Amino acid sequence: MGEIKSALEIALEKAEKIGKASKEELRAQELREKGQRLAARYLSPEGEVDLAAEIAKLSPEERLPVVRGVVETLLRNIVLPRDEMALKDCQKALQGLEAVFSAFPEIKNLTREIEKLLQQYLNHREALYQQLKQQFETQLAGVEEALSNQMGVKVKVEVEMHPQFQEEWRKVRDQLDPQYQRQLDYLKGIFERALSG
Repeated sequence: MGEIKSALEIALEKAEKIGKASKEELRAQELREKGQRLAARYLSPEGEVDLAAEIAKLSPEERLPVVRGVVETLLRNIVLPRDEMALKDCQKALQGLEAVFSAFPEIKNLTREIEKLLQQYLNHREALYQQLKQQFETQLAGVEEALSNQMGVKVKVEVEMHPQFQEEWRKVRDQLDPQYQRQLDYLKGIFERALSG
């Protein structure tokens, strides 16, 4: 049975590895982190960073580790969206990937496929949410009427705040999310494999 390591043990192991890391490994890690910071600046709301231009300025030795850092950060920011705003953030990360891989026009097909999947997920999620909400509104209409008659004032039960609604919505998401997450992970994995090859 495998050991569960504490955060301290993991940190100590990392520190020990850093002590043994060669100058080349340390430089590669430093460049990867530079790429991560570059991608973070690009993704920030005020980010007016031209990724392709920034990468073009790098020397050939610096380019691959920096690009790895950029791509890792962009991919981490492509997630199943909860709303339209989150979808826009994902779309910006996809545009960043297109900029990084601009030399490969077929990448646009892959980013379009990811964007289509994210939009499908968001539409599917919203449809299921509205369907569940409507079911609960129908179920609770009788409760509202009974309470209104009992209290002598109009009573409105907030369906979305009802604990049973929240529980049912969680169950629906627990079934929906893994289906889309597997597809998203597969598509994102294509970018990761392209850099490791």
